[in-house]
Amino acid sequence: MKKLLGFFGGVMSLFASSMVSAMDLPGEFSGELSFEVRNYLGKGAYGNNEKEDLSIVLQPEYVVAWEEGRKVVSFEPFMRFSSLDDKRSHGDIRELSFVGSWDLFELRVGISKVFWGVTESQHLVDVINQTDLVESPDGEDKLGQPMINLVYVSDYGNFECFLLPYFRERTFSGIDGRLRTNLTVDQDHPVYLHGDEERHMDYAIRWSHYQGGFDWALSYFEGTNREPELKANSRATMLVPTYYKSKQASAELQYVFGDWLLKAEGISRNSALNESYWASVLGFEYTFTNYHKGMDIGLLYEYLYDERGEKSGSGLNDASFVGTRIALNDEKSLQFLLGGIFDHQNGKASNAFLESSRRIDENWKWSLEGVLFANPSTGSFLDLVKRDDYLQARVSYFW
Repeated sequence: MKKLLGFFGGVMSLFASSMVSAMDLPGEFSGELSFEVRNYLGKGAYGNNEKEDLSIVLQPEYVVAWEEGRKVVSFEPFMRFSSLDDKRSHGDIRELSFVGSWDLFELRVGISKVFWGVTESQHLVDVINQTDLVESPDGEDKLGQPMINLVYVSDYGNFECFLLPYFRERTFSGIDGRLRTNLTVDQDHPVYLHGDEERHMDYAIRWSHYQGGFDWALSYFEGTNREPELKANSRATMLVPTYYKSKQASAELQYVFGDWLLKAEGISRNSALNESYWASVLGFEYTFTNYHKGMDIGLLYEYLYDERGEKSGSGLNDASFVGTRIALNDEKSLQFLLGGIFDHQNGKASNAFLESSRRIDENWKWSLEGVLFANPSTGSFLDLVKRDDYLQARVSYFW
């Protein structure tokens, strides 16, 4: 097996270097090629009974830098080919941007990804990029977002402004896919509650700073809400995603002292769909460093609250997240993250997950992921997909 992996890795490296040389490109070409098997543990609730989804994922990256790295052009396309769901087979440009630095200013223009947030279980403040929901139900994967991002760096922190000229619609599973609602989503005919539709100019501003063990950020966003409301069409045969404008003010805080890490995120949002409401995630992570032969064990707890209650639709309006993070800190970097969310309304576990990974050698890595939907709140999204527990194995080659 090692000989086979080594041979394949050598072929990929040769192919990549040959491509760069043939085109006489000045930059660096790298990337990831993954083979993925996702196995659902039971039959779906809506006639979608296929249990196995085989995928190939390709994510190359090409980077050109000059002026000692102060000017960078990056191109990172993404492609997935799924055996189960043609809606999950998709492509995207995760990154196609120019980043330039001039003294105290930094400018990013193009398609890019920006992450905001500090908590583990939910990223309330992360509103710049749209969620690529067919990739994973945890909302961690994002679509590339067209943007102009200007940053001013000072002794008082980083001051940023974002202009977002084009809106990306959320991806959803198709009729043959899993992790979908009872009716499939009509992604070809979205509805916007404003005349500019996907060309509405969204914007955001953000201030981030740190002092001692404190890191914090305050931000404001105004534009098209990234999470649509799903409404049945006139014949009740499909769900139509309806996008509306919203305003969101948010704060995030992280404090490190000793082996403790305190985290908090909070938002106040006003939209055409909901009146003003606020939501928050508060928690901590305590790490037993060098617990045994270099092993680190972290204990995580977060409390999730949403003022809308059951109207939030997430089932996370009054819940606790409990988890553990284990890092062996060995030569191959074996690590685990295991957690679960407990609903305070019914006193039961809502869902649980496992993430694990380890390097095989310098180029190869395996990862394992599992999701179990135990007793989600009635009517929530997790309740609609509660028959879609799965285990996923992935082998990735990096060049």
